Amino acid sequence: MKKYNGTPSKKKFRGYNFYIQGNEKLSQRNRKTLLRTSKIHLSEVVDKLMIDERRKLKNLVDELDSNLSDWELLDQWNLMYDNFGYLMSEFKMKWEDNKVRVVSKETFKPSLEFEDILQRLSKLEGQVMKMRVKNNLVNF
Repeated sequence: MKKYNGTPSKKKFRGYNFYIQGNEKLSQRNRKTLLRTSKIHLSEVVDKLMIDERRKLKNLVDELDSNLSDWELLDQWNLMYDNFGYLMSEFKMKWEDNKVRVVSKETFKPSLEFEDILQRLSKLEGQVMKMRVKNNLVNF
């Protein structure tokens, strides 16, 4: 039996927390739930996107096709969830929490622009402090 090593499962329907089982299929109950409720979530995405955005997106779907295999459904759902989960009211918080965790794991590397802004901000703070001292606005 494989042990969990911290990497996300490739068998998970994100948001739903449904998994493709050892027999390489989604349980019948979970498949029915997915096909029934995904229509609601995917239509929310389509409704919230602007018309010109919808035209540009080739992989945008407003309903999962029940003729697809469980693996095809997994790919299609996870693509939509990863890109538009923030537009799905039921999954919005879960999607945002996951994105925050992913970003917080990444190492922040300040760019030259960022360093320049920090220097300018520090200089500006110094100038404001000098003006306060000059105008006797500093409270001791």
